[in-house]
Amino acid sequence: MEKLGQSGRIVKMRHLKPRIYITGRGEAIVVVTDPHGASPRSAPVSIAKIFFWLLEEWFAHLFHDKKDELLICDRYYHDLLIDSRRYRYGGPRWAAQLVGKLIPQPQLWLLLDAPPEVLRARKQEVTPEETARQRQAYLDFVRKQKRHGVIDASQELNQVIADAGDAIRGAVIEYEGKGE
Repeated sequence: MEKLGQSGRIVKMRHLKPRIYITGRGEAIVVVTDPHGASPRSAPVSIAKIFFWLLEEWFAHLFHDKKDELLICDRYYHDLLIDSRRYRYGGPRWAAQLVGKLIPQPQLWLLLDAPPEVLRARKQEVTPEETARQRQAYLDFVRKQKRHGVIDASQELNQVIADAGDAIRGAVIEYEGKGE
């Protein structure tokens, strides 16, 4: 964010956590150490939550997210489609997919990818099999997106930052060039 801010743009970060907008988005991020530890919510509660999430994201998109700002999201709604247990989603998959199509879409999807053994060395939240499954699911998902980049996160941090910055700058140039 610091390097992107040097370009003169306003850069903001948002961690995925649906909440009522009037409480603000600057709350502390809670580190989840056992994302699959709690039982799924009931289907009605799960469906209500994702449709509230949809409304909140459109509200933010229309009234709060400024078009001249670069908003970086650490996780996004579509994470629920890959790891529904993390979000305790107990509703039907078709409802989650429908909301995924209706929610505002990012201009660029970036996946920080690494081999499963590197991911496991950094975080052991889930089983090795689940780590490998999620990695493949994220790769499959992001490669289907119109504008995407896959960054090798097993590189040195400075190189990961440089690669991500290059991908973001390229997307911004393309975005501004088309007058979107």
